[in-house]
Amino acid sequence: MVKRGSPHLRNALITCARAIRLHNETFATYFHKKISEGKQFNVAISHVAKKLVRLIYALETKGVMFDPELCK
Repeated sequence: MVKRGSPHLRNALITCARAIRLHNETFATYFHKKISEGKQFNVAISHVAKKLVRLIYALETKGVMFDPELCK
């Protein structure tokens, strides 16, 4: 993850990424895919955080609520 911008926001995103990989099947699958590609744990978590940011951005710009069934 690029180390520009707010370190507090970056820390919050990493914390959320660690939690969401445990509670959402789509993010867990993405995490395990990155691990199987040979990425280290923290690198894989940062990829999950980037995916989370893209999802949040898409939800906010479209003005819709998150539906985990559509994420599969």
